[in-house]
Amino acid sequence: MNQRNHETAHDTGHKAAHDPSELPPQPSAWQLFTAFHSPAQRWPGALRAALALFIPGAVALLLGYGSVMLLIAAGGCVVIYGEGHPFRTRWRVMGVAGLCLIAGATSGSFVGSVVYSEMQAGGSHMWLILTALFTVTLATLGAFVQNALRLPPPGSFFIVMVSGGSTMVARLGYNPVEVGLWASLGVASALVIGMIPALVNPRGPQNNAVRSLEASIAALERSNSSAFAVHHQTQTALTDAWFSLADAGIIRGSKIIDDSQADLVERVIDANRRLIEIRQRLGIHGDAVNIVDTPNLIDETQRSIPLARPSVTYRIYRSLERYSHASMTATKVAITGGVAGLVSVLVGLDRPDWAVVSSLMVLQWGPDRTAGSIRGLHRLVGSVLGIFLYALLFSFGLDSWTLLIALAACQFGAEILVVKNYALTTIVTTPLALLLGGNVSGPLVPLVAGRVAEVSLSVIVALVVLRFWKASTDEKHYLRHIGRCYLQMGTLLGALLTGTPNEALNIRRDLQYELLSERQAIQSLGINHPDTAAKHWEGHRKIRAAGYLMLDYCRTHADTMADREDIAKLAKTVHTAKEYS
Repeated sequence: MNQRNHETAHDTGHKAAHDPSELPPQPSAWQLFTAFHSPAQRWPGALRAALALFIPGAVALLLGYGSVMLLIAAGGCVVIYGEGHPFRTRWRVMGVAGLCLIAGATSGSFVGSVVYSEMQAGGSHMWLILTALFTVTLATLGAFVQNALRLPPPGSFFIVMVSGGSTMVARLGYNPVEVGLWASLGVASALVIGMIPALVNPRGPQNNAVRSLEASIAALERSNSSAFAVHHQTQTALTDAWFSLADAGIIRGSKIIDDSQADLVERVIDANRRLIEIRQRLGIHGDAVNIVDTPNLIDETQRSIPLARPSVTYRIYRSLERYSHASMTATKVAITGGVAGLVSVLVGLDRPDWAVVSSLMVLQWGPDRTAGSIRGLHRLVGSVLGIFLYALLFSFGLDSWTLLIALAACQFGAEILVVKNYALTTIVTTPLALLLGGNVSGPLVPLVAGRVAEVSLSVIVALVVLRFWKASTDEKHYLRHIGRCYLQMGTLLGALLTGTPNEALNIRRDLQYELLSERQAIQSLGINHPDTAAKHWEGHRKIRAAGYLMLDYCRTHADTMADREDIAKLAKTVHTAKEYS
């Protein structure tokens, strides 16, 4: 009996839905605050990130273009988006991120030129509201897209940070076209540096992902720990490994399509098996770990090769609903960023973009209440420490070369920490953002006080919105997934009447995605509203059992037309599950 059928049989013996042991456990605040979310080795990518900023900046200095070093450095941030991706897809990921960053930096500079020309001509300080509006728009759009596509960290954060900071560049006397062209040069250098390792080790990223997974499993076996952070690290490593193999073109449709790298697939399957055995031995519930704000959309209880992610079009289209995770997150970011930015201007602070970016960092993944509160604390503590780190650098004095070295060091630290712990990440991204914004001269005390005030304001507003904004939407968010799961099950049943399971590969892929999304939604509901989640828990298990039974059938009968008896059995399972929803 395969794993999914085993789970289906096991479901019949589960406890009643109201039993609280069935719901995901609540991790302690300290566990979330100290958790490191990825065990992957990061220093090679961090070195490339630093070089992508340092090399073009150094060339600019040597050629006498030191004044544009910051603009080039901003484009170098793109290299972070490619790290960890197989080279087959890395260039495309960095290219898209680069285009977004260039467009954001250019448009931000244009907005800044309007704002500061008006203010220099005697206009009101209130012109800065235009800066806030621009950054809020980018943050809202970025939050929607990154959640709709389920992008990994850093999501849209660096793009919004650079774009918002570009509104300050007008004070240095650059026009928007110059800003865009110099940022393009930084992006081009990042693309070259990010792809150079392909000449030496073309299979390096997928090999590293698998090695990281095996090391994480070995560490878990040695520790024999049931701690939240340890198991989440392993889940993240498993997710990264499967996605890396898919992006490298090794697997597709639950099959190995590149036999030359089949050993990597077997190693991941074996690591997955070991993870299942560890969790069974420790008595950890299948839904117990994946409850942070950046979920791993891989079901670690399944032993087979997962299907690919749905198309970009599908993921965006399915999120264009009021109660989708992406829409709800974008709404919260818009409200929080708008309020924080507006208040920042009204009280006389001069970096409303900083307040908006701080709001985005807290809410960008649509966290649950507990995880979001910890993220806010991460942002506050990390940013304050980062501001004082910046003040320390500032007090020593920064000329062209020391500024470049400081930027490269911060970029190195950002790449090391961006997928590990947000408090530590913000310690290095804060001085990076301040330096890229051209804050390298002038009175230090007002600058430090202003940035601390803006961060504090944004975190307070974000936590208020997270706590009180339409709590009833959490249940509505879950209920939409029920309908989507049954819609895909019905679509797959219809497809099996006229073709083989392999001819319905896209439908199977979309059903798997909806099942994983439904699982994440019930986990989120269980964290925020356990009593409400308990009412839906039996239906959740039935949906899961029926969906994976269909996917298992398709995997084991991939090229065989289903007979009417098999389809009738599958349909009966779906109808039985619907009685509980």
